[in-house]
Amino acid sequence: MLSEREGLENQNPEMIDRHDFSNSICALNSALIQGSTHREVSASATTDFELKEAAGLDRNLRARLPDFNLPLSQRSSAPVVVGSWCCPFMFIKEGKLKDQMSVSRYYGMKLEQRWEQIFACEYNSSDGHSEAVNAVVQRETAAVAGREAAPDRRNTADGVMWFRSSGDDGGGASVGLSLEIVEGMKWERERVGWLGGDETEVTVERVEEFGGIGGWKKFGCYVLVERFVLTRMDGSLVLTYDFKHTHHIRSKWE
Repeated sequence: MLSEREGLENQNPEMIDRHDFSNSICALNSALIQGSTHREVSASATTDFELKEAAGLDRNLRARLPDFNLPLSQRSSAPVVVGSWCCPFMFIKEGKLKDQMSVSRYYGMKLEQRWEQIFACEYNSSDGHSEAVNAVVQRETAAVAGREAAPDRRNTADGVMWFRSSGDDGGGASVGLSLEIVEGMKWERERVGWLGGDETEVTVERVEEFGGIGGWKKFGCYVLVERFVLTRMDGSLVLTYDFKHTHHIRSKWE
């Protein structure tokens, strides 16, 4: 008998892309699903709700990877949205339930891609036509309300993984994601080659050869970053969760 994951992977690819993340966070309530189309809900100035398309994952756009035509002075490329989903409030924990329902009964989840610089240098006469890259990369990072946060993987008995940030005044912010959401994120990153493990950092070591004509003045190395972005119905930011795909490395010479 096929496992749930194997069964999904043997389905029509379009159906996998449309349903995989939402299956991981359980079936959304019937108000969000009409036929096979997912919806996201946004709030207007009143308590009325307006349904908009939440397209799911664009597999082709994701596989294409972001444009790499950027100058070395730019540490990161512009983010490209390759997926969008909606999450009912019961999968997100922040503040008091009563307050949460009045602020955001639904949350938007987007998956973005970008290139991020991990190494850069200028020409040195001893470099010749090659450059050795040695960079330590954090495999994953998170932020709550724009502040660096750490996931608490040990205390998930209540079916929730909490992300907590610390403030300058000793306070901080926290948000909890149901394990269905967390597993959905894990599945999405692993299906494109991200390797799990206990290591928080990985060292990227490689030698890049300059194949151009003439010489070079600057060199840079970039890693592919995929970011999950969780927002409230009013568009305010709740959480970002970054994963660096160190099997996708690109270099640039100027």
